[in-house]
Amino acid sequence: MVRVFVFLLLSVLLLGCSPAPEQPKKEFNATDVAWLQLADALHTRALPLLGLVRGRSGSRTLADLAARLGRKHENERARLRALLARARVTGENPHVQHDMPGMPTADDLRTLTGLRDDAFDRRFVALFRAYLDQLVLVAKGEQSSGSAPEVRELAAALERDHTADLAGLERAGG
Repeated sequence: MVRVFVFLLLSVLLLGCSPAPEQPKKEFNATDVAWLQLADALHTRALPLLGLVRGRSGSRTLADLAARLGRKHENERARLRALLARARVTGENPHVQHDMPGMPTADDLRTLTGLRDDAFDRRFVALFRAYLDQLVLVAKGEQSSGSAPEVRELAAALERDHTADLAGLERAGG
């Protein structure tokens, strides 16, 4: 009986000492957190799309653009995740498994793997244009409703960069 009592007492004490999940820092509002997570999920879904271009595109210009954008998106993703860590947002990103506007889907990737040359290029450009349009749109929302200056600055930079990427995409693959 004494052993059971000691076990229960230790269990209560240990459970009482467990750290509570951290809440996002006060400087980060719900829009900041949602935008960081959504932008990260969009980037995560776009990387496999960009990875398909080199072996399937009929355009060297488009393949070079996709390679450059793939490297750039990896760097952006690291910046988004660093801000999520600063905001103390941990755990799985709730948006990664959702199919949302602008997000390449598993069906999109399957379709693209069966295409080559001009057919691939047309479909890739349409999907990537929708993706970039969505990134620009949500970056604007963060700038108008976010509160953390560093997050808003990143959103402004990504809006500018992705607007320029849209122009580059038009030049490379029209």
